[in-house]
Amino acid sequence: MPGRYHLGGPSWGGYFTIPPPPVTSPSTTYTTITPLPANTPVFGCAGCAKNDPRRGYDVGGIVLQVRAVSSTSYVASCAMSIINNDNKTIVVDSGHLYSSFAPLSSFAPGSFPTANITGLPGAESTTVTMSQKVGGTKPSSNPLVYLACHFTVNAC
Repeated sequence: MPGRYHLGGPSWGGYFTIPPPPVTSPSTTYTTITPLPANTPVFGCAGCAKNDPRRGYDVGGIVLQVRAVSSTSYVASCAMSIINNDNKTIVVDSGHLYSSFAPLSSFAPGSFPTANITGLPGAESTTVTMSQKVGGTKPSSNPLVYLACHFTVNAC
């Protein structure tokens, strides 16, 4: 039976904060662990109500990146490598990415700025990637990049 699941604020996932990478030549990129080890804590969970992975299932591994382009320009990305699932056929058909120096004002993924998305529709054993320029103005002291990544998953 087809189902529609969301993964990625409080009702559907979470967000991450990290300091921006330093500006270097070549450019510095902060990245979560790659390749993703088995049983990674950074995974795409569909149907995981109240952020409880026991309520849903693993859709794939997530890799988050922030790259320094210049002292005023940063690019963020979120990629999900979709796993093969023995019990369901999984297709990722859309995504939303939030990356900014300003905290999220809304957890509604549809309110996030438009991201560049490649790999849609994403089937098992493929990767869907979203990227965009980090928005807002970098504070002069204690800057943080706020990241939220959301994918829409269809499972049959």
